[in-house]
Amino acid sequence: MDSTGVGGQHRHARPDAVLEALDWTRVVVGTAARAIVATVVGLALWAAAPAVLGWQPTTVVTGSMAPRLTPGDVVVSRPVPEPDVVPGRVLLADDPDQPGHLRLHRYVEARDDGTLVTKGDANPAADSTPLDRSAVHGVGYLRVPWVGVPVAWAHEGRWGAVAGAAAVLAGLLALCAVDGGLRRAGREARGASAPPPPSGGTRVHGRRSARGPAVRDGSRAGARHAALRQGGALLVTVAVLGVVGLVAPDRAEAVPFAASTTSPPSRVTAAVMPGPTKVTCVSNGLGKGVTISWTKPNWAIRGYDVSWGGTRIASPDAAATSVVVTAGLLDITSGKITVRALDAGPGSVWSADGDAQPTVTVVTSLSLTCS
Repeated sequence: MDSTGVGGQHRHARPDAVLEALDWTRVVVGTAARAIVATVVGLALWAAAPAVLGWQPTTVVTGSMAPRLTPGDVVVSRPVPEPDVVPGRVLLADDPDQPGHLRLHRYVEARDDGTLVTKGDANPAADSTPLDRSAVHGVGYLRVPWVGVPVAWAHEGRWGAVAGAAAVLAGLLALCAVDGGLRRAGREARGASAPPPPSGGTRVHGRRSARGPAVRDGSRAGARHAALRQGGALLVTVAVLGVVGLVAPDRAEAVPFAASTTSPPSRVTAAVMPGPTKVTCVSNGLGKGVTISWTKPNWAIRGYDVSWGGTRIASPDAAATSVVVTAGLLDITSGKITVRALDAGPGSVWSADGDAQPTVTVVTSLSLTCS
């Protein structure tokens, strides 16, 4: 019996099948790595390119605008005419409470003096310091997710995470070239003028041309070409991500201060600011409105904000202990009165509400009641 029968053919075919499976694995891994790198580079370009038009990319580093914007997102803002700065838009502006930083919050209302009141979507209250219109850089127009995560990590001092991300990127770039020899040899094979090999597969000049993706090229020149392409891809990717880091700097967003924070050498605990106490409402009679009075908190304050139904109606100074509310000032029929004390510290955004919120109702244009 011929020893090269069916069993012999199977023994000879098995090594080729294993090599072909390995070649397919290299193709799949290389393609997936290139797709991931292309996505990262594409997002980085999408975030950085608008800067050429004069738009301003900014990295989100706090959660004050969650869930719409999360840390690591890049928001591209574009300059707009003043009439287009309307309530509901997300504004990028110089932060009056933190010099040298930017505020990226939603515009909620305008004060009588023309300043703009903003609020983070995730914050319980509006920002206590309004914006001048001249401080507005532009309106948020484009959100690019995740691409600024390393910038946010660097802002938090998480250098280990930044190094890990760089290592992952380097690994992906290395995997992009894992099937470089196969793709290069495949192009050479497609461009060759020689007739196709037999269907069983042969080896021509050290290359296997069986069915499947596998055409091997182990030449030193091919290895040099692959190394050059990989190095070029690394330089391009690092350059693009570096541009993102320059044009999308990390900025604070006036997120509320937490109850406590921990640092390696010590523990810092925030004080709890007290609000006004004994907030009361008394009717003054027909045509005289109502008087809202309170007791000053035991805290250094710069003044108060008094709002009716969520709309600010008065801003008494620190010495005040009462304010008179009359009808006809605002288009409100009924609403709660809130007295908010404002911290006196330089650049402080701290505030505290009073211990009660009486409801004032308009009975007629000349009559208000308290409840």
